[in-house]
Amino acid sequence: MNTQENPLAEGIIREGLIKLDDLSFNTKFWAKDASLWKQDKENKDFIVKFLGWQKVYNWTLLHIDEVTAFAQDVKENFTHCVVMGMGGSSLAPEVFRTVFGKQNGWPELIVLDTTNPDWIDSVRTRIDPVKTLFIFASKSGGTVEPSSQFAYFFDEVKKAGVHEPGKNFAAITDSGTGLETLAKQHHFRHIFLNPSDIGGRFSALSFFGIVPAAIMGIDVKQLLTIAREQADTFGPDAPVKDNAALKLGAFMGACNINHGRDKLTLLTPKDLATFGLWAEQLVAESTGKEGKGIVPVAGESLLPNFDYREDRFFVHLSTGTESDKPIRAMAAKLGDHEEPLFTIEVPTPYDLGALFLLWEIATAAAGAILAINPFDQPNVQEAKTMTKDVLADLAKGNIPESISAPILVSKDMADSVKLETLAQDVYSLLESNDYVALLPYVYPSAEVEKALAELRDKIMLRTKRAVLFGYGPRYLHSTGQLHKGDGNNGVFIIFSADAEHDIQIPGQKYTFGQLCNAQALGDFQALQSKGRRVIKLHLTQPLVESIRKISDLF
Repeated sequence: MNTQENPLAEGIIREGLIKLDDLSFNTKFWAKDASLWKQDKENKDFIVKFLGWQKVYNWTLLHIDEVTAFAQDVKENFTHCVVMGMGGSSLAPEVFRTVFGKQNGWPELIVLDTTNPDWIDSVRTRIDPVKTLFIFASKSGGTVEPSSQFAYFFDEVKKAGVHEPGKNFAAITDSGTGLETLAKQHHFRHIFLNPSDIGGRFSALSFFGIVPAAIMGIDVKQLLTIAREQADTFGPDAPVKDNAALKLGAFMGACNINHGRDKLTLLTPKDLATFGLWAEQLVAESTGKEGKGIVPVAGESLLPNFDYREDRFFVHLSTGTESDKPIRAMAAKLGDHEEPLFTIEVPTPYDLGALFLLWEIATAAAGAILAINPFDQPNVQEAKTMTKDVLADLAKGNIPESISAPILVSKDMADSVKLETLAQDVYSLLESNDYVALLPYVYPSAEVEKALAELRDKIMLRTKRAVLFGYGPRYLHSTGQLHKGDGNNGVFIIFSADAEHDIQIPGQKYTFGQLCNAQALGDFQALQSKGRRVIKLHLTQPLVESIRKISDLF
């Protein structure tokens, strides 16, 4: 893939490439030599079990007839397809959905990665359960969000009078999981078993990304073939000057290690905006650990005067389309303001497969420079454990007061942060290398999205800090690892809310609304246990008014 860099980025990339050459990265990487990242036996044994993604496009192409035949079957029998998954199981399909759009004559793809009942209800109102295929996508098979969604939609399909409700479901999972067993018990329409040596965030070109793409009518064979062709330019024999993956990895790693620039700011035109969500998970969950971290910043407004702190570096994904023109014009000025910029050209939507692969290799390379294991997620379980404790109370009929408290503040800040002085208190918490993270567990209606974007811009303009943004519980499977594993560089504001229309989860003693708020509280407790500076605000309905009241404080 074609790339460009401004002079400042060029020098930084050169530094990173020297480090990668010293590590013999491009030889050892393709030989699956885990010593690139760690030297101890436990870590090396773990790493080699998660490198199956390197040439997964070949494996998927071997199974392409199975995928396309199933997609044709879905086309003939269903009008919608709902992907129920989280993180690596949902973000690649979301990129395909938004970049390609609905294809004429093919089912409409909907990606559902939430427990928010208003969000789930919005999907329910759009579909006819009889004419909808539901894909339960989970590597482990036990993820709480899609498991709860499955219980609800399976019940809805039965209520709609479908005599064999399992025929409205498909599974994508690893062999031997509980999901495979569940799918067989309920006679799912199809079960896709993915290679078990691929981690979720590296699974875009496996069944997890390609099956939903095929169902919505994308020519997945063409997509994978282009990825395979481009892979030659990333391989061990490719000239370094033409290796976009190595150059990006060198840029990411050297900016962090040598220059104290840890905020990877993605510049994406509207037609590629959701790629930022996928890259955000890949980079944050892979590098945010051991007190280190590359902080991906996606979807942020560009500062008009380029008044950034010296902790930024920029990657522009250029499509050459009309929506890219203003981004390209702004990016051209970054060099004048001594900001390092690396540009990757993405000429067509069918280059997405190659772009996924490029970023995966680059992230592995950056991990080698940082000397971390980019394939584990040691802190993700903490929020899940805290949430389970809250759910256990709910199952007993005990509703913790803290689940809907107007404001919760971590222990070391309890005496210094008050709602009426919230903005000034938040600003006073910020230290030299910090970012702010806004983490709402709400349904993103157009009005809510606009209000939250205005709040994000306010904080960014006032503080000149990177402001991360992620809907819960989606971010728990994405930037959640970075939040707990980096060098304590974040100030976190979690927003929970009572639902307008709550939904009971079949087989459980709690609702989706209670589950969603339990996840918000669980993450607050997990961040607090790690000594993070975290505030939780519980919003009242109507949400837009509550968000604007908070925004007025800033």
